[in-house]
Amino acid sequence: MARSCNFYRDVLGLEVTDDRSPAWIEFGIAGGAVLRLHPKSELLTVRPGSLQLGFTVENVDGFVAGCAAQGIPVFEDPCEEPSGRVAVISDPDGYPIQVGTLAR
Repeated sequence: MARSCNFYRDVLGLEVTDDRSPAWIEFGIAGGAVLRLHPKSELLTVRPGSLQLGFTVENVDGFVAGCAAQGIPVFEDPCEEPSGRVAVISDPDGYPIQVGTLAR
């Protein structure tokens, strides 16, 4: 995490807006968007050369239930991670999309 934080902050010039190391580090991006880095876990392992998008939702359990009701595949049901409660759904092309409710 420290190596990645240094890269995104010092090399790319992104501003750290929330540092909850070792759970996650958040960087501000134009337009109010954020880039959040987190260490890999059993649920959240991304291989080099790949990418997993993630979005914050108010209630991940309700959001995932709504997705399932619409026939959207759910790859991983909601579970607890250091950053909060997260799940993984599929986009229309089968790519994993992480959705979660942040720990407070």
